[in-house]
Amino acid sequence: MSYNGWKNYETWCVNLWLSNDEGTYNHCRSIAAECRDQAPEDQRVKDGIWPEADAAKFLLSDQLREFVEEQNPLHGQATLFSDLLSAALSETDWHEVAEAFLEE
Repeated sequence: MSYNGWKNYETWCVNLWLSNDEGTYNHCRSIAAECRDQAPEDQRVKDGIWPEADAAKFLLSDQLREFVEEQNPLHGQATLFSDLLSAALSETDWHEVAEAFLEE
């Protein structure tokens, strides 16, 4: 099921929140630029497994996921709400969010 042109609501929501605050947006754009710069040096690119664009996307998606998880105020807690938040974040298509930041 898609939502507003995104894979699902969770992906749309994460992208919205990462893009809606100027400081967070600029931080994510900075991470995207770093991943784009690191991509040519990725071993999978050097081995011809991935093109540079895929390496940048996969590097960025991992870093965006880590960034969001670090911001989670319920991280490490065993509650109904932490379980629901974890479930929602697990539905996020991090590659799609990364692609959006790399396209800009």
